[in-house]
Amino acid sequence: MNTSPKKTPRDTVFLNKIPWGTHVCGFYRTQDDLINMLIPYFKFGLKNNEFCMWITSDPINNNEAKQILTEYIPNINYYLDKGQMELIPYAEWYLRDGKFDGANILSSWVKKVSEALAKGYKGVRISGNTTWLNKEDWSVFQYYESIVDNSIDCLKMTAICTYQINNCNGFEMVDIMKNHKYFFVSDENIYSIINDTARLERLDIMSKMSASIAHEIRNPITSIKGFLQLLQQKSEYKKHTHYFDIMLEEIDRISGIINEFLSLARNRESDFTRENLNDIINAILPLVRADAIKNDNNVTTELGNIPEISMISRDIRQLVLNLMRNGLEAMPGGGNLTVKTYVLDGKVVLEVSDEGTGIDPGIAEKIFLPFFTTKNSGTGLGLAICNNIAVHHNAMIKYKTGPAGSTFYVQFNLN
Repeated sequence: MNTSPKKTPRDTVFLNKIPWGTHVCGFYRTQDDLINMLIPYFKFGLKNNEFCMWITSDPINNNEAKQILTEYIPNINYYLDKGQMELIPYAEWYLRDGKFDGANILSSWVKKVSEALAKGYKGVRISGNTTWLNKEDWSVFQYYESIVDNSIDCLKMTAICTYQINNCNGFEMVDIMKNHKYFFVSDENIYSIINDTARLERLDIMSKMSASIAHEIRNPITSIKGFLQLLQQKSEYKKHTHYFDIMLEEIDRISGIINEFLSLARNRESDFTRENLNDIINAILPLVRADAIKNDNNVTTELGNIPEISMISRDIRQLVLNLMRNGLEAMPGGGNLTVKTYVLDGKVVLEVSDEGTGIDPGIAEKIFLPFFTTKNSGTGLGLAICNNIAVHHNAMIKYKTGPAGSTFYVQFNLN
């Protein structure tokens, strides 16, 4: 491991001035960025008679963290021996007894603050890295982050939660930013800090307003479609049937865009039920095969013996339909779309494979972002909706791609 930053870490003055009771998120790209972020942060705290605690995980483990601190804070052993600085591996703090328990961790933070103040320290300065966090624990960890953000005001503590930005998709970044009072980006020793609360509140309001507007648009659109269909049946308009068909197709396209937007924006508080993924696939298969016939494509299924999983069935139907239609649209005529289900490593897996030309590596990081599309008539919401549904179900979407086609994998937990 290279423990030398590209540049000497400079004082992150804005972090030093953040008051007690502040919960901050720090995004970083590389190991050097993480070093440049945290060394000045802890160095200031130690000089200011604060208790400091670094919860470590890759790319810097406990031993490496001590080496780095020794390089830049020559008297670090004094602080370690004194107990003013603690280095703790993530598993010993976040995963006691092998699992994450937010309530116990919150109690431990309160206890740390009380102990530090009793020893004469001005307060507690901590940082925890999150590369250990897996998709299964994402929702419960973000709930814990929200509780910390709402509770930290009354504590003499500043906390920086560090996230490697390369590992976070768009929806995860929104979760992170909503659960921290501030966030900043450390990129090659350049820092950008943003008080994002107001912007996120505006986005939340806009999302709710947009969803309401979408509902209001959908109602008159339905009425217009109904009257057009009635007029189309009248004999005096038979010669204009072609124009009616075009108008109805455009109305259907508008309705489809509205429905996709509502799928992305709506607050998902529906009840989960235990259902079999194979039943969802079989129910929509006739619809997908009808789409496939238009371009002389073929749809085959290999549905394994899988158990029921907890799901919101209409959302999983949307996820499966989006992935299958994306696969069909990616292929020229005569291609094969293959849909499989099976159990692997304790998870139910949905696999959708196409025989298209693959995904351009230059856009690979963008395909799950809302409104990003390479299609002339696309909305850019299909994969964003899939990802949103997967996150809500504590599932994970992966894919592999090449010149011979792409395969998407959705991994669902059994519990």
